Amino acid sequence: MKKTTNSKAGSVYPFLDARKPMTNSDLLPVKLTIFLKGAQFRIGLKLHATPDLFQKAMSSKGTIPKDAKTLKAEIDVYVGKAEEILSQFPNVNQKMFTKLFKSEAELKPTDKTDMSILFQSKIDELIEEDRAGSVSFYEQSLATFKRFRKNFYLEDITVQWLKAFRAWWINQGNSNATAQIHMRSLRHIYNRAIKAGDIAPGHYPFKDYSIGSSSKSKEVLYPEQIKMLYDYEPLTWGQARAKSYFLYLYLSNGMNLIDALSIKGSQVRGDMISFVRCKTSNTTSDTKEIQVYLHPEAKRIIEKWGTLDTQDYLFPCFKGTKSNIERKKAKDVFARNLNRDLRPIGIALGLPMHLTLNLARHSYATKLKIDGTSTAFISDALGHSSGAVTAHYLKTLPDAQYKRIGETLLEFK
Repeated sequence: MKKTTNSKAGSVYPFLDARKPMTNSDLLPVKLTIFLKGAQFRIGLKLHATPDLFQKAMSSKGTIPKDAKTLKAEIDVYVGKAEEILSQFPNVNQKMFTKLFKSEAELKPTDKTDMSILFQSKIDELIEEDRAGSVSFYEQSLATFKRFRKNFYLEDITVQWLKAFRAWWINQGNSNATAQIHMRSLRHIYNRAIKAGDIAPGHYPFKDYSIGSSSKSKEVLYPEQIKMLYDYEPLTWGQARAKSYFLYLYLSNGMNLIDALSIKGSQVRGDMISFVRCKTSNTTSDTKEIQVYLHPEAKRIIEKWGTLDTQDYLFPCFKGTKSNIERKKAKDVFARNLNRDLRPIGIALGLPMHLTLNLARHSYATKLKIDGTSTAFISDALGHSSGAVTAHYLKTLPDAQYKRIGETLLEFK
């Protein structure tokens, strides 16, 4: 039997699987055996044949009957697709190969490396690790780059390509900060491609192009605005719930919503809550445990919208979920609903920005800064990896604070 070989990545040949005949028939399934990096695996095809027909189809001797020629042509299509995958992706693994092979999309002959495949390989790894936030991050970035360039190839990414992407993204009405976020994901995938040998390090565009660092939004609620929110009388059940969750996050070290929803009763000890941020729990070996004082108002909020008397989640949003992927989806829906109900509250209070849950974390950090709390303490409370991260994160002091300081400059004792 003829064996088709690809020197770049592996080899492939068709065979007839005699172990699994069709019921009440002498037809056997036609399959491909793939040899890849010292390992082998099999892939089924949508073809069946008798041993005699298959032998004739694969024979290179004598006259081949018409039905054998038809079978041979059908097998050649599958073999051609397998060879094209091996040619285009010399570092392909079994999972990636199988996904590409079973895809209905037609592979276009090209010497370039499809970035969609490299992104998807990363996404598949993250799904296996159940890292929902990171999955969403890379999926959104991939969709964004595909909108920018339908044909998205590794070899096309140059300094000029990066400049063009940023200009296009901003012209679409998006921020420079989000352009930087997407380009950081692209840089990570490019570095993986270099490590895998998909492209030479000399082509690396990021050594001559600075992504830049994104600065945090200036939007924050100062203490007097937090008081206005605390005193606000909700007009609907949804507003009451949204206000409660915002205040709970603010009172709990500016906790992120997914962390708040992930906490279980077993993590409560008296008036303290201990937790590890979901953002870092799967990415660092030395996870930082954060201590949160359970403020009486925060306890009241739990008792109203959840329960402290449980070994399960304090709040019910994640009840019944089985994976981080499911929890991420539930959190996203819940956050949209809460932010929807917070917006009219912000308008009623005359706030200069949209009132969203994200402001709770910024506002907590700024309140501590105004009170003269050390950056080291704020860093621990927020669960940051270093004081440098916190220093970049902290908001500016309100104008009135600068005014009070300035007015004392000529007051000498």
